Amino acid sequence: MKLGVVIVTYNRLNLLKECINACVNQTKEFEKIYIINNASTDGTKEYLSTLNDIKNLRIINLEENKGGSGGFYEGLKKTQNEELDYVLLIDDDAIIDKDFNKNINAEMEKKEENIVAYSGTVKTNNQIQYNHRSHLKKGFTVGSSKPEEYDKPFFDYEVSTFCGIFIKKGLIKEIGLPRKDFFIWYDDCEYSLRMIKIGKIRNINSAFLNHKTTINVKNNKLEWKNYYGYRNRIVIYKTYFSKYNLKKYCFYLRLKIFLALFRGKKYDAQLIKDALKDGIKDKMGKNEKYQPGKK
Repeated sequence: MKLGVVIVTYNRLNLLKECINACVNQTKEFEKIYIINNASTDGTKEYLSTLNDIKNLRIINLEENKGGSGGFYEGLKKTQNEELDYVLLIDDDAIIDKDFNKNINAEMEKKEENIVAYSGTVKTNNQIQYNHRSHLKKGFTVGSSKPEEYDKPFFDYEVSTFCGIFIKKGLIKEIGLPRKDFFIWYDDCEYSLRMIKIGKIRNINSAFLNHKTTINVKNNKLEWKNYYGYRNRIVIYKTYFSKYNLKKYCFYLRLKIFLALFRGKKYDAQLIKDALKDGIKDKMGKNEKYQPGKK
């Protein structure tokens, strides 16, 4: 199988260097490595310009930060002109094990027609992160994968993050590219819902990656990113689920607004209110009010 990878990066140069090194040193090599630089300001562009010795490297420097969804959109769009069978999607903080490609490729070679995507096992601090591979339940309830599923060689599931998933190139032509107007969060979930209409997503448990992520919680206050989570989830309800499910979720958000105001958390209340309004009105894309450094 001919494999490619799309790496989306934004202002995490040290992690990006480690991510690239892991991709270059695979026991089953990538035919093409695409790096989508989301207008980083930390010297990423300058560093990437020095990587002349990586023959299969393709660099796309965006003029503005288009978020994770915009980055994966641009990357997958570029891969459509390449002779590839599968394309791996990762952020710059995903460090794949040296045998990641080899172990997944062994399953790909079996050529099961109903499998449209293959993923690996996500670990952080050597602990499996079950929420990256989830099962879809009634009414857009998502349940994380279970420890016992990782005792087997593989398992199938319905909802994946873009952290270490190979997507069949032919599938991209069939279902389209990820929604770039999501900016961040739930773009991978929405894409999963399109994928499972065509076939299954399979996790290969022996293929590992180290997700070097951190969780920041300050004063129990919502971060700017939560705006996109609430808004994009509304859009998914509108697109894939019943009006009852949508109304139920909107009621939940209105209750959160009331509780935030009651507790004196004006920022949280306004963020949720904006997300609710914009989601209902399909006001998508980047919201300048909710960006890194904005409060």
